[in-house]
Amino acid sequence: MSDIRRNIDMLKLKHMKFVKWNEDGWKIGLCIVPPNGLPYSLLTLANNTCIKETFIELKERFTTLYRRKAHVHHYTDHIELNDFDQARENLNQLIEEYKQIEKTSGLLETNDNEALSATTNIPRLNVLS
Repeated sequence: MSDIRRNIDMLKLKHMKFVKWNEDGWKIGLCIVPPNGLPYSLLTLANNTCIKETFIELKERFTTLYRRKAHVHHYTDHIELNDFDQARENLNQLIEEYKQIEKTSGLLETNDNEALSATTNIPRLNVLS
């Protein structure tokens, strides 16, 4: 475990910047029992700005349904209609925050087309209907 922690600390010092409210930025869990038939396994969960595209798609789908008031009747016993509007506004703010993070990180300001295409073609979670 100390090897893992040492390498993460080295990465943080040399290559990664974290927001001040989450400077640790890592959750480590170590299990000595590998999956059946495999010598080892690794799982990485990453928080990065490519999730913004998923939020945009979610907002577009929500807006399409909400404009028609589709399925709203299932929720109005416990939720007010303006709560839906507030949730959409919260999602808009989240999307804008991710856009600001992208701009300040310099990913969108690069002149290197290869680097830009590498950052924009990252596989992402698709919301299935």
